[in-house]
Amino acid sequence: MVEFQLGIALKPSRLGSSIDEKRESLLRFIDLAYGVGVDCLVVDSERSLDDLRPSDVAEAVRRSESIGGPLVVPTVPVRRNDFENLFQEYLEELQGLEAAGLCLVAGNPAYLSSEEASRRPGSLLRFACREAKRVLGDRPLLLGTENVEAVSRRICREVGCTPFLLLDVGVEDEACGFSSVSGGGVAVYAPFYIGVGVPEEASRVLISYARRRRRLMAIEGGHIGLTSALRVSLVGDVPELAERIRRLGSSGVQLLVGFPAEASAGQVRSLALAARWDGEKG
Repeated sequence: MVEFQLGIALKPSRLGSSIDEKRESLLRFIDLAYGVGVDCLVVDSERSLDDLRPSDVAEAVRRSESIGGPLVVPTVPVRRNDFENLFQEYLEELQGLEAAGLCLVAGNPAYLSSEEASRRPGSLLRFACREAKRVLGDRPLLLGTENVEAVSRRICREVGCTPFLLLDVGVEDEACGFSSVSGGGVAVYAPFYIGVGVPEEASRVLISYARRRRRLMAIEGGHIGLTSALRVSLVGDVPELAERIRRLGSSGVQLLVGFPAEASAGQVRSLALAARWDGEKG
């Protein structure tokens, strides 16, 4: 990743209630992303029952390749019980495809059992990154850094994957630090809402995200409302977001993965506009 790129994060639970609905929604997002100039789609991991099948993701990759569309980057949590099978299935499905990458994370405790959450992720992440690099070669490999910052730096240095940070207070300094050990730049995940005012549904999404951000919680003393949540999200009109994105880019962020607090095509289009915004041409 040698120039600034834009991604959109998709949660499987928001794509539909059945596997067929989720697969069709993902294919529609491929077309939308292609149409507005989004570079990649990162498919989040939640609970195993929410996940798309690797074969469905591979179908989306082939669709994207057929139209010259975005990269498709599924997420694999290494602490989950089905990690080994899921990981190997993804490697088998994706190894012959070019418009694909992989995101490896420890796994959000909210989606893990107590047994899964108790596992130490360092050695699992190192193994998975090395194996993914061996099989997928130079295709994008993202490594989630939340709560595993020290081991993530070592793995990024050893393997050459891209550190994937979550937007929190001080993320610019964190990105600068990670960019010194990563040859592929830094990626940042950020919830966003573009518009005047924040609707109730979007507000709930932003606050929920903010309550899981360690540094913000420490500063705010655990009292998080919308005003606090705005510190760790991208909210405003297109020019305001364009300026925030520019500042992130100047700190070493080369891939911004936006998560729409309001799930709509209009929000995706607006973020794409902000990422390419030229204030003089407006």
